[in-house]
Amino acid sequence: AEDQAYIRQELDRRGLIAFVGNGSILPRESGISQKPLPGAIPFTSPPSMEISLSLPSGKIIQGMGIPRGITLIVGGGYHGKSTLLQALEKGVYDHIAGDGREFVLTDDTAWKLRAEDGRKIKAVDISLFINHIPSGRDTRRFSTLDASGSTSQAANIIEAIEAKSNVLLIDEDTSATNFMVRDELMQRVIQKDKEPITPFLERARDLYEKAGISTILVVGSCGSCFYIADQILQMDN
Repeated sequence: AEDQAYIRQELDRRGLIAFVGNGSILPRESGISQKPLPGAIPFTSPPSMEISLSLPSGKIIQGMGIPRGITLIVGGGYHGKSTLLQALEKGVYDHIAGDGREFVLTDDTAWKLRAEDGRKIKAVDISLFINHIPSGRDTRRFSTLDASGSTSQAANIIEAIEAKSNVLLIDEDTSATNFMVRDELMQRVIQKDKEPITPFLERARDLYEKAGISTILVVGSCGSCFYIADQILQMDN
């Protein structure tokens, strides 16, 4: 526990938002188990992001330090992208010995976001992402009993900001596509004044540079994300 507390202090001091120790076992035994997967390949940091820490217990550990900014996690299917993000999501908590993720630690304000079709929204200002909707409703104080995927994800981000989160964790697989990105052809077909949604990719840089909110984003199919990234991690086996 003392080692984990020390690493959290070092994250802030070094300008990092997360640390993943070399040798960590990230996969779980199953979708309904929190035990580490037997025989899983231990995590190894890319050399370019590896840091070393001398812990209060006397241990010296190496691992990957993720700096503030916009980080993409990419890779082929089943190579561990979402598994890494899930470990980072749980990294806001300390882990007991034997968990395999004892040295996977994340800024404790980190917030995992997703689209939640059908959720209730009460008086949330989602105008940063959704504006001038055809019905003329005011999105600066938006309420609904049955939000769409894009509207729910916009509300989730605003609520994270209001809760003083410094890190947003997002997986492409559980996001609303029209909320995340709009490609060049679609922008030519649907003019900007006819599209109420401002995609997250157009706001992510401002969220970091103006509000200090970092993003860790898992992507598997959207190449547009590369243009906003400060660092890109490719998961391999």
